[in-house]
Amino acid sequence: FQAEDGIRHFCLSRGLGDVYKRQPLLCLLALPLEAVKYNKLDATTLYKRAIKHLDNESYRKADKVLKAYTKSKPNDSDGWNLYAFTKRKLGKYDLAEKYYKTSLELDPENKSALEYQGELFIKTGRVELARKNLVILENLCSSQCFEYEELKKSLIKASTS
Repeated sequence: FQAEDGIRHFCLSRGLGDVYKRQPLLCLLALPLEAVKYNKLDATTLYKRAIKHLDNESYRKADKVLKAYTKSKPNDSDGWNLYAFTKRKLGKYDLAEKYYKTSLELDPENKSALEYQGELFIKTGRVELARKNLVILENLCSSQCFEYEELKKSLIKASTS
């Protein structure tokens, strides 16, 4: 409904008359449903939704979806990599580092995780660790691969700034 204050959500609106009196009970019933909505989606849907949010640079939304996704698929290296990427983009570097580590423990050859972890190392002033990741990527790629090239560019940019 839309109350006189122009807000359409019944929990956020001041409402009118009897609607206002019922509002706290309705909000108590509605908020838990909103909070758990991602837990009811299957892993494939969660992953697709996370990718969509990341493509739109909606990192807070992606963060919520990836939290549910990694809970439902705890052994998916790519899921942990995307969760770490999201944390890095949100400036939560400690959590990003933890989740990159999880991703690489599950798949030590995850090229994307190695690249993004390298970017985290650069961002946090640990260029030597980023160079180690570049060497690992160089060994993993039979010829130059995208992840290697991207991390190499980031290292060059960091050394000139």
